[in-house]
Amino acid sequence: MMSVCGCNLFTGHQEVKLPGLPAAWQHFSIVLQLTAVDGRDGTGQRLPDAVPGSAIVVPVGRYRATVVLAEPVIVGPAGTRNQEDTRNMNQPIPTMTPPVRLRPAGAVVPLDAGNGAVLQVSWERGVLATLIVDLWRGGADPSILNIERLDRELRERAGTDPWALDRSRILASLQAGEMSVAAIRPLRTHTVNLTLPGGRWVWWDPWATPLHSDGRTEFTIQLPAGYHLLIHDSGAARAVQVSDDGTVLITSVADPFTQ
Repeated sequence: MMSVCGCNLFTGHQEVKLPGLPAAWQHFSIVLQLTAVDGRDGTGQRLPDAVPGSAIVVPVGRYRATVVLAEPVIVGPAGTRNQEDTRNMNQPIPTMTPPVRLRPAGAVVPLDAGNGAVLQVSWERGVLATLIVDLWRGGADPSILNIERLDRELRERAGTDPWALDRSRILASLQAGEMSVAAIRPLRTHTVNLTLPGGRWVWWDPWATPLHSDGRTEFTIQLPAGYHLLIHDSGAARAVQVSDDGTVLITSVADPFTQ
């Protein structure tokens, strides 16, 4: 089981470049909550929050399969915090209540750095990094994972949205000691009809196209089974839960920003 602590579990340090915000998220002020995960035993260390697009130095071992996760958390509308104030914060930065968390970015050693180069965290690597950490959380031995092959197979089969892959099936295959390419396939999608309050709504997926609602017109879209999140420019958020039979439940999960 992966645990997270404030102690220094890593002996080496690495410069890390964090990704900038996708265009769809630039209406928000966002901080990245960082965790470094030790490839030897899956133990995690929480790091100071950071600004998207910044370069920082973090404790990262050079052994096989260290993972850095960067989870974006919305703290308000764009401009509510300036970059310098955020970078110098040593304590966790206050967020909305409940916090609105978006799909994470990630980096994996040795795939994303070599020969002392900067470790590049990217939105594309978030899927692989999350899969690795979930595998360790499930009690798997990190040494059994062929990271290079898993990365290659994911990139070849992910299509336009790697978050739409059936990650439960992939994890089950890996936990069984297999790396079956048949397990790497998208979730079944369902036709979903959504009516949203007026304004711009963005998905928690960094690649998804925003929805511009007039408050009346129904959107008809394809979504895989599972949990999805939409965020309005005001800070209001809606959870869209799609069941395996296509049933859709939409609930409010956050209040708008305090003006």
